[in-house]
Amino acid sequence: MSKSSIASALTLTLALALPAFAQTGPPPAQNPPPTAAPERQAPDRQAPARAAQPTMVSGELVNVDSTAKSITVKTADDNEVKFLYNDKTDISGAKDGAAGLATLTDAKVTVHFTEDAQSKTKTATRIIVEPKK
Repeated sequence: MSKSSIASALTLTLALALPAFAQTGPPPAQNPPPTAAPERQAPDRQAPARAAQPTMVSGELVNVDSTAKSITVKTADDNEVKFLYNDKTDISGAKDGAAGLATLTDAKVTVHFTEDAQSKTKTATRIIVEPKK
C-alpha cells in the first residue's frame, strides 16, 4: 500500500470518527458541596404525627347510646361532637360508670379523646362529669 493510500484511509477514518466524539459532550460536572444546612420545613408542611394526639372537649351531654357505646356532647359554640367509649375509658362523676351516663343527659362533661386520622373516629379516653351546682 502506498503512503497516499494510508493517508487517505487515515483521513477517512478520522472524518467518520470525529462526529461520534463530538456528540458525547463534555463529562458531567460534579455538584459542589452545599454551603448551608437545609432549612427545616414550616410547621404546616411537616408530616402529621403518626400517634393520635390526646385532645379535650367540654360541653353538655346531650345523648348517650349504650348499645353503640357512644355519647354526644354539645359544645359552647353549639357544635355536637360524637365520641365512642369502650371498657378502657375512664369515667368519673357518674354512678355505675358508663351505665350511669344515660341518666346524666344535660350534665356538663369534659371528654378527653383521641382521633383516628383515617376514619375521623373520636374515642373517649376519659369522661369527667362535672357535679351539678
